[in-house]
Amino acid sequence: MSPTINRNAYSATSIWVHWLTAILVVALFFTHESERGSTGNIFHVSGGILIALFFFWRIMRRMRNGISAKPDQSELLNWLSRIVLWGIVLALLVVSVTGLLLPWTGGRAIDLFGLSIPSPITGSRSLHGFFEEVHDIAGHAFIPLVALHVLGVVKHAFMDADKGVVLRMTSPDKNGL
Repeated sequence: MSPTINRNAYSATSIWVHWLTAILVVALFFTHESERGSTGNIFHVSGGILIALFFFWRIMRRMRNGISAKPDQSELLNWLSRIVLWGIVLALLVVSVTGLLLPWTGGRAIDLFGLSIPSPITGSRSLHGFFEEVHDIAGHAFIPLVALHVLGVVKHAFMDADKGVVLRMTSPDKNGL
């Protein structure tokens, strides 16, 4: 019999994936203007693919294990936190998908840490321009969403003296989500 999942905690793997994704998102934001073929560009593309893999792993895990318990707060704040979380999820999805499509619609292979993944589609200048714009907009959407996410943590930790929210993302539970 498998143990009951603790919806008030996260597993070590989930916590690591959360923080690695956060670090990568910040690093990729600073490398998004890197010259094609440069170390920064190769890191940006490879890091983006890692984020996409983490993203899809998290979605599969959520589908299997469900979502975390809501904090003890007003329905309005629970609604706002869900909107921010889904905004982050949507931005990650859009950035991941368009990031994978950008090299291919540009008629190039994807360079994943030096491994070349050839394009399965023919390059298209107009499609490439569209995906580039969508990728940029979704990437910049992270700024206010992450700011709201961090403000929510600050509110819980300092205004509400609720250390549980911070502990969930720093103290793993083997039966956590």
